[in-house]
Amino acid sequence: MVFSSESKIPEKSLPRYIASELQIGHKTFRQKTKRMEQPEIKIINTSTWRPRNPHDRFCRQTIFRPEYASDFLKSYGDPVLKNLIDLDHLLAAPTTHLSNDMREVIMDGSLTTRLLGTQSLSEVLFHMEHKSRPSRTVALQLFVKAGLSLHSRWLSSGRLEWGTFEPPIPLMVVVYNGAEDWDGEIWFQDIFPDLSEEIQPLVPQFRVIFINLRRFNYASLPGKPETRAIVESMMRTTDGTFVTNLPRIMQQVAGADLDEYRRQDLGINVAFYGIWTAQATKEQIDKAITNVFKYEEATKMIETIRHSTLLEGIEIGKHEGKLEGKLEEKVNDILKTLRLRHKQVPDAIVTELNRRTDLIALESLFETAVQCNTIDEFAEALK
Repeated sequence: MVFSSESKIPEKSLPRYIASELQIGHKTFRQKTKRMEQPEIKIINTSTWRPRNPHDRFCRQTIFRPEYASDFLKSYGDPVLKNLIDLDHLLAAPTTHLSNDMREVIMDGSLTTRLLGTQSLSEVLFHMEHKSRPSRTVALQLFVKAGLSLHSRWLSSGRLEWGTFEPPIPLMVVVYNGAEDWDGEIWFQDIFPDLSEEIQPLVPQFRVIFINLRRFNYASLPGKPETRAIVESMMRTTDGTFVTNLPRIMQQVAGADLDEYRRQDLGINVAFYGIWTAQATKEQIDKAITNVFKYEEATKMIETIRHSTLLEGIEIGKHEGKLEGKLEEKVNDILKTLRLRHKQVPDAIVTELNRRTDLIALESLFETAVQCNTIDEFAEALK
């Protein structure tokens, strides 16, 4: 069974699909290895990917790219990273061992670097994933990603044995930005509820590097201006304050120490993100850009946004009605569920739900409404 880049993965058959990828991988990787003259790492252009989730796409275009990931991991990641790992020379890791569909389902980004130290040549491979809602099984998703990557490297080496084959050190990173709270560490063995002490040593175990953006405050976001602009964009699309603060976010982009191309590219990605997730209109986008960028830059950015195929035929400023209808429908579904299960819904919850402009976050809150035991539990998730 062969899957092309146009194939669609059945939602309930991912494990079988992964097994198929591994099964056909032997021939595929051997053929590629013969054609490779040197094990050169190539930067993969992800700009043509069409993710189902605009939050995932924004991460792929920003903090999961080497030029932004360095400062992001230094500023928001585990302190051990900047002490032991070279975060100044990140490269995009090759993903040619995965079909386009597999990239979409099990990965958001992969970056490669090395351990710090003059005597160390060990490669480090970051597997990075964004989540808009809590999911402990993300550890399984990252485990599969790391396994496929290591398997690919081993096949490309000609199946060398231990001592001659030096696999990269896999590190798993989850960036969480959602409406619900998500506390605690993420360990792989946590997905198995019935592991006894006797069997635990026989089961793989690792801790995910968990970056919860809900733990940061707008007034004291760490990092360079471009990093702060990216993180603030993500946080504000979740709490419904993106449009109001768009001028401030664009000001940070304009003040970033980036070359003209990267500065414009980041501003354009922020604009797309606002259009998809926060109902930003043409007038709001144009005003935010023209107020802080030089005339030539602003003109290029506005024209690029208006003529981009990424908007899929949507005319900026005329899609609010359709999106507002979906938002209203989802809010009504949440309120109906809460009233059926808990009778009374406080006015504060109704008001807060009506402020939300992120459809994906509202879908997550609908699941919470179905599962929460008390109305107070839902109110806590809404914070």
